Amino acid sequence: MSNKKAIPLLVAVLLISTQIVSATVNPYIDTQEYPFHSYAVGIASYGVYQNGDKLIPYYITTSSVLGYVSLHQVQANSPFSVQMNVMLIVNDETFWLQNVVVIDPVGHHFYLSSSVLNLTCTNSPLTNIQGEGSFVKGNDGQCYYVNYVGDYRYSLPLSFYLVINVSHTSNHVKVLFGFKGINGTCIQGKTIFFQDDIIYIPHVYRASIYVSGYNYLSDSSPYQGFSFYDAELVFGGEGNGKVINFDKLQAYLSLYYDRDGYVPFPSYFDFGSDTAEGTNNLVTHKVGDLFLVTTGRQAYYYLGKVYDAPIHLTGSEIVISENSKLEMVFLSLVFFLIVIGAFFRKIISML
Repeated sequence: MSNKKAIPLLVAVLLISTQIVSATVNPYIDTQEYPFHSYAVGIASYGVYQNGDKLIPYYITTSSVLGYVSLHQVQANSPFSVQMNVMLIVNDETFWLQNVVVIDPVGHHFYLSSSVLNLTCTNSPLTNIQGEGSFVKGNDGQCYYVNYVGDYRYSLPLSFYLVINVSHTSNHVKVLFGFKGINGTCIQGKTIFFQDDIIYIPHVYRASIYVSGYNYLSDSSPYQGFSFYDAELVFGGEGNGKVINFDKLQAYLSLYYDRDGYVPFPSYFDFGSDTAEGTNNLVTHKVGDLFLVTTGRQAYYYLGKVYDAPIHLTGSEIVISENSKLEMVFLSLVFFLIVIGAFFRKIISML
C-alpha cells in the first residue's frame, strides 16, 4: 500500500473509532425534548457512564434481573406502582417486560401485575404468547399481555424482591415474573412466580434481557420520544399513564443482574423513561450500597458508578435461570462483527 493511501486510511480508522465510542444514547433526551412530562423516579441503568458532559457506553446481556424494595414510610391519596421494567431481545425482535407491585396506601393492600409488549416496531403482533394472562389494549392503542394476581394486606416496613427470569429453547422463550416478600406481608419466604409466559418463536438463537448505551430501540413511544434498552426500578402512578404526588415517602432500592450471581449494574440514573407512569415530587439519593427515594423537588440526574460487589443470595432465596455461556459468547461475537462490518463499509466508502 502506498503512503498516499495509508494516510487517508489512518484518518478513516480514527474517524470510525471516534464515531463508535461516541455513538451512545443520551438518557436525558426525553426529559429535554418533553420537559413537561412527569417521569417515573427510582433507579435505572441505561448502559452509560457519565463523566461531565461525556457519556461512555457499555452493554449487558443477562437471563435474570432482580430488584430490591424496602418501603418504610408512605403517604399518598391514591394507589401507586413500583415497577421493574426491562427489555428482552429474541432474535431480531424486542419485547418490553414489566413486573409491578401496585400498592394502595389508604387501604394498606397491594396486588401483583405483569405486562409484555412487542416493541419491535409500531403495531408489532403479540399473538404468539401463552400464559395465565389476557390481551389488553392500552390507552396508547398498543396490545399488552397482562396478568393481575392477589389482594394482599401489608404493614410497614414492607420489603420485597421482584425478579424476571428468561430462558429459551429452539422454538420458544420462557419468561417468569416473580415476587418474594421479605417482611410486612404474609406472602414471604419462598419466591412466588405468579406469571409464566411462553413466547413461541421459531428458530430461537438468542433470548436475553439487554441493557445498552450504544443504541436506541425506536422513536415510537406515544408518551415520550425514545425507547431505551434499559433496566428500571421506579415509582409511578397505578397504571394507564397516571402520575402521582406523594405526601411522604421513604424507600430503599437496589437493582441487580445475574452474572454467575447477582451484581449491581455498573451505573444508575434516577429516572425511568420506558414507562408511561410518573411522579411529580420524588428524588433519589445514594446511601451506602442502596438508593433512598424520598419526597422533594424532582429532577433527573446521574447517580454515579457502582462498584461490582455481588450480593449474597443463595439459590434457595431467589430461584434464577442459568445463564447460557454459549449464548453470551455468541452475542459478543455478533456485536463484534457488526462493529467490524460498519468499520469496513465506512473505509470502502471513503476510498
